[in-house]
Amino acid sequence: MPASRRRAEIWPTIKRFLPYLCVYWRRLIVIFFLLLIAAGFDLIRPWLIGRIVDGAAKVQPWATVMWPLGFFLLSVLGRSISILSRNYYTQQTGMRITCDLRVDLFRHLQSLSLRFYDSRHTGKIVHRISGDTAAIHSLVTGASVNFIGDIITIIGVLVVLANAHWPLAVVTYTLLPLFVFNYLWHRRRLRVESRTHRRNWDRVMSFLHERIASTRLVRAFATEGTEIESFRQRIEADYVNYSRVVWRNSLLSVGADFLTGIGVFVVLGYGSWLVMNGKGELTIGQLTAFLFYLGLLYTPIIRVVDSNAIVQQAATALEKIFALLDTKPHIPENEKLPQLPKLDGSITFDHVSFAYRPQHTTLHDLSFRANPGETIALVGPSGSGKTTVITLLARFYDPTAGRILLDDLDIRDYNVQSLRRQIGIVMQDNILFSGTIAENIRYGRPEATDEEMYEAAKAANAHEFIVQSPQGYGAMLGERGMQLSGGQRQRLAIARVILKNPKILILDEATSALDTESERLVQEALERLMEKRTSIVIAHRLSTIVNASRILVLKAGRIEEQGRHDELLKKGGLYHHLHKLQFARQDAVAA
Repeated sequence: MPASRRRAEIWPTIKRFLPYLCVYWRRLIVIFFLLLIAAGFDLIRPWLIGRIVDGAAKVQPWATVMWPLGFFLLSVLGRSISILSRNYYTQQTGMRITCDLRVDLFRHLQSLSLRFYDSRHTGKIVHRISGDTAAIHSLVTGASVNFIGDIITIIGVLVVLANAHWPLAVVTYTLLPLFVFNYLWHRRRLRVESRTHRRNWDRVMSFLHERIASTRLVRAFATEGTEIESFRQRIEADYVNYSRVVWRNSLLSVGADFLTGIGVFVVLGYGSWLVMNGKGELTIGQLTAFLFYLGLLYTPIIRVVDSNAIVQQAATALEKIFALLDTKPHIPENEKLPQLPKLDGSITFDHVSFAYRPQHTTLHDLSFRANPGETIALVGPSGSGKTTVITLLARFYDPTAGRILLDDLDIRDYNVQSLRRQIGIVMQDNILFSGTIAENIRYGRPEATDEEMYEAAKAANAHEFIVQSPQGYGAMLGERGMQLSGGQRQRLAIARVILKNPKILILDEATSALDTESERLVQEALERLMEKRTSIVIAHRLSTIVNASRILVLKAGRIEEQGRHDELLKKGGLYHHLHKLQFARQDAVAA
C-alpha cells in the first residue's frame, strides 16, 4: 500500500478529532509549555553528569563538582514538578474531551429513529460510548502527550550530539533510518489487525449484552451450556486475532530495542577508541554524557514506536465513533420547526402507505379519522399493520406516502418532541427504569407535585400496593422493575401516562399478558385514563373493545372492514371470524 494512501486512512480521522482538542487550547498550551520544561531538564542532566565524571576522573578539588551536583539536584526536582503538573492537566483535559465525545454520541443517539436501533445490536452501540471513547482517552492522556514530549526530546538530543562531537553523532544518525523502516514495515499490518480485533470484540460485546439481558429466557430453556460454548468460541476467535496484534506489537518493540543495543555498541566501541588514542578528542565525561544522551534518544524513539499501537486503536475507535455520528436520522433534524400547538385530539390518516424495507409494504393507502374523545380500536391477524399504525402516529417512522394529521395539522411540519409530549403510550411490556417508584411515575413530568403523583397512582389502581411497601413511593426498583408483577408494572406505567396528561392515547395490547384480577384492575385504570382523550387501542382480547367508538379491522395493511362491535358481528366478516375463534379458544381453555 502506498505511503500516501496510508496517510489518507488516518489523517482525515485525526483532523476531524482536532476540534474536540481545540476547545481546550489554553490547557493544551500549558501542557506544551510543561513538556518543554521537562525536556529542558532532561537535556541538561547528561551534560552535568559529564562534568561531574570529568571532575572526579581528574581528581580535581571537591568544589569543582559542587555546582554541577547542585544543578543536577535542582534539575531532578524541577523535572518532577513539571511532570506532575503536566500529568494533572493532561488527565483533566483527556477526561473532559472523553466526556464531550460521550455526550455528543448520546445526544446523537437520541436523534436517531427506531429504524437505526432495529438494525443494530445494543451491545455495539453501548461499546461506542464506553470502549471506543476509552481508547480516545488513552490517546489524549498517553500516546499523544508522550509523542510530543518525546519528539521534542529527540530533536533536542540530535542538536546536542552534533555540537558535542559530530563524527560520533554521524555514527549515531546512521541507525535512525532503520528505526523508521522498522516502524513503517509493521504499521499497516498492525492497523489491519487492530480493525479485525475491534470487529471481533464488538461481536463478543453484542453477544454478551444480548444474553445477559435475556437471562430469564436462557434459564427457562436450560441452554446455559450452549450459551457458554457459544461465548467461548467467540472469545477464542478474538484471542487468536488479538494474539496476532500482540505479536506484531512485540516484533515492532523488540526491533526497536535491538537497534538501540546496536547503537550503544557502536558508540561504546568508537567512543572508547577516541578516549584511548591519546589525542584528547573525547574525555571520559564526554563519552559518559554521550551515552546518557543516547538513552534520551533511543528510549523516546522506542516509546514513539510503542505508542503506535495506542494510536492505531484510537484511530480505529474514532472511525467507528464518527461513522455513528455521521448516521443521518430517519426523521430529519427538527429543532427549527415550530412547536405543535395544544391539541383537541382529532387524528387523520390520509392515504398513508409505509414500508420498513423497499418492496415490502406494510400499510397500503390507509385512510381513517378519529374525532376528539373517540376510541378507535385496531384488530386483525398478526402482521396486518396494527403496530405500524401507532408507530407512525408517534412518528417513530414517517410514512412513505400520504399524511398523518392531528387537528388537521401535518405532524411532519412540527417539532417531533412537541408531538410526543401530547401523546401517551401504554404497551404490553412497559419499561421501568432503575430508581424509585416516584421517579418512574414522574418520568414524563418531573416537576409534578406529590399530590398530583398520588392522584395519578390512585387513578391507576397503583396507590394501594405502593403504600404497602415499607419505602412507599421511595421504594427502589431494579432494572426494568422485574421484582414487580406484570399487573403492578402495568399500573405504574398507566400512572406515568395519567400524570403526563396527554390529549392522545395509544394502548398497545395493554392487558393481553395479565391474569384475570390484574386485568380487571388495569382495565379500570385504562377506562379512567381514556376519559376525554382520543384513544387508539390495539387489543387481542376483543372483549376489551366492545365499547370502542369504531373498530378498524386490518388485513395485510388495508382496512378490511370497520364499524362498532355489534355491527361487525352482524356482517359475518373477518371480525366475526376472529371473534368466533377467540371465544372458541376461551371455551376450550375453560373446559
